[in-house]
Amino acid sequence: MQPLDFLLSAPEQRLMGAVLQHPDRDFGTVELLDTMGSSRGAGSAVLKRWVESGFLLERRVGNQRRLIVNRQFVLYPELRNIVLKTIGLTEPLARALAPLGPRLTEAFVFGSVAAGTDTSESDIDLALVGDIDLFTVSPLLDAVQNELGRPVHANVYGNAEWRLAKDPVVAAIRKGPRLDLMESIRGQAR
Repeated sequence: MQPLDFLLSAPEQRLMGAVLQHPDRDFGTVELLDTMGSSRGAGSAVLKRWVESGFLLERRVGNQRRLIVNRQFVLYPELRNIVLKTIGLTEPLARALAPLGPRLTEAFVFGSVAAGTDTSESDIDLALVGDIDLFTVSPLLDAVQNELGRPVHANVYGNAEWRLAKDPVVAAIRKGPRLDLMESIRGQAR
């Protein structure tokens, strides 16, 4: 069972994941209905409800209906964080990194995605700390990049290097906003 199963159906989770992972992108109705993978009628009812609530904004381009998430929606920041921490970002990354779980002491997303200032063109900045190297990590992240629709840029640090680093870049990464992945990675190993 997924964390959001109590709140949203699987098709709704797929839809919410798609629009909140790419908040500056507009989508065609058919594209979103295909993402949901449910019947056209049920999917159309969800889209209608989300537009009426103000969560999605609608515009017409010729005879096409285009939908985009409303960043001014009162629950937008919270919903985006929920999606990123579960189905949208954390889950796919944790699944990809699960084989390294025992060798990791820290794993988190940082940068514009963690701060909520990213666009659909932004890469996903990932910090990994432990007994690992980039050559081990890279193949695991290749497939998940396609799933997320964005490049994943991994920053790999050994435990001592991370703990003792006086580098200003490392200091900024340590102090900045982050989406922790360790709990999800451990959960994948169970």
